[in-house]
Amino acid sequence: MSKIVSVQDISCYGQCSLTVALPILSAYGIETAIMPSGILSTHTGGFTGFTCLDLTEEMPKIADHWKNEGIAFDAIYTGYIGDSRQFELVKEMKNNLLKDGGKLIVDPAMADHGKLYPALTPDIVEGMKTIVSEADMILPNLTEAAFLLGEEFKGSYTKAEIEEMLKKLAAMGPEISVLTGVSYEEGTIGAVAYTKSTGEFVEYFTELVPKSYHGTGDIFTSVAIGAYMNGKSLLDSLKEACEFVVKSIKATLDDDTHNYGVKFEKVLAER
Repeated sequence: MSKIVSVQDISCYGQCSLTVALPILSAYGIETAIMPSGILSTHTGGFTGFTCLDLTEEMPKIADHWKNEGIAFDAIYTGYIGDSRQFELVKEMKNNLLKDGGKLIVDPAMADHGKLYPALTPDIVEGMKTIVSEADMILPNLTEAAFLLGEEFKGSYTKAEIEEMLKKLAAMGPEISVLTGVSYEEGTIGAVAYTKSTGEFVEYFTELVPKSYHGTGDIFTSVAIGAYMNGKSLLDSLKEACEFVVKSIKATLDDDTHNYGVKFEKVLAER
């Protein structure tokens, strides 16, 4: 059984970050530890007046305890990081807590729709670049990819532009780069991945449900990692993640009051 530690915030309410990653990875039969980067009362999208407790000072103590106990992981999976000091800790965790052959998987959860998330500053982008350069796999959306590459975000991209962007991301370091939220034609959306060592692209598209919810990127990444760590191919992992997100959105459409996340629990229960 694989063992993963996820480094990201706990949004106490809002169906994202660790409250998504932990149940999804556990449902895939993966032992999942958590390294909370902070505790937020809610996620930062769609809510105002949220509280945030930064855990930067506590994180090294947790990591040191694990190291002293001989605890090691098959993968480190990072998500939302709200303090630039935490990037160095992630690199130390990679050096001290990964098993031989273990993977650093980075979801640079910092932006969407052309903008950084509220409360994040440009130093987060620069810090994210440092762990992307050491990652085995990254899974940015189009906005995050533009920030990582220092490019202006475009509302739409051609296939040639997406493949060029993936090659540029791969040049930063990761073996596998996945771009999410890609659409080449109206009514579809999906993900495209590039493997640096083989030069191979794989892609999967599904229907675009015309409703946007917070947390779907976290769900996509968690499902893709769960499938991939269980031995599924990269293409099959993208397919499983895309379909899971669409089913989760559809499970939420009949509830107009539920606009802060998706009812992924219903879909998880049907696996």
